Amino acid sequence: MYKVLVIDDIALVRDAVKMLGQWELFEITEIYEAGNAREGLDIIRKHRPDIIITDMKMPVMDGTALLQYLEKEHIPGKIIVISGFSDFSYMRTAIQSGVIDYILKPIDPQDLNNALSSAFEQLEQERRSDDDKRAVTDIETTNSVVRDIKEYVHRNYKTEISLADLADHLYLSKEHLSRLFKKETGQNLFSYIMDLKMQEAKRLLTETDHTIDDIAFSLGFHDGNYFSKVFKKNVGTSPGSYRKQ
Repeated sequence: MYKVLVIDDIALVRDAVKMLGQWELFEITEIYEAGNAREGLDIIRKHRPDIIITDMKMPVMDGTALLQYLEKEHIPGKIIVISGFSDFSYMRTAIQSGVIDYILKPIDPQDLNNALSSAFEQLEQERRSDDDKRAVTDIETTNSVVRDIKEYVHRNYKTEISLADLADHLYLSKEHLSRLFKKETGQNLFSYIMDLKMQEAKRLLTETDHTIDDIAFSLGFHDGNYFSKVFKKNVGTSPGSYRKQ
């Protein structure tokens, strides 16, 4: 699940780190290694390890240059320093770069795994936070889409609304649109549209003297008899009887 990069110019040190780390406990499934920071950067760019364990004093490119580069380029990763030097300048650079821990050689297994535990906890917290943000974003997106569907329907329900037209308007597939609307409102989309038509039909029957055929056509029905059947099915009585009542 998580990836680790071990950077040290001494192969025996890299082997020791790989042997001492309790990788399964911290859900680390991939371990990369490099002999200097420049090689390490190539691996970082390619594989984006979650945890970087690095020496400070190395040939070609040292740990100080690596930490400064990572900070400058805002490259993510939890950093653990292992060093044979308790040099203040090294420690200051490490602290300024926000490293998890600064471990002196020879490596103590407990120190290493405590540092890995801290890195793991931070990674898990960040992952939970990201999951929460995604969940909130998904909810907001869904609410926005349903709101857009309702706005479109309310503007156009008096016409013959095509599911394909509505899907094209909102850049969604017909299946996804129907499924999303039903899930969020508990109502079939065409039932929702028909409810709007029936509410408007009842208003027109009550408040106007338009003929039943005119009302039918104004609501997108091409046939007055069909409108009467649909009205009776949804309202429980015919349009004429509803008007008289």
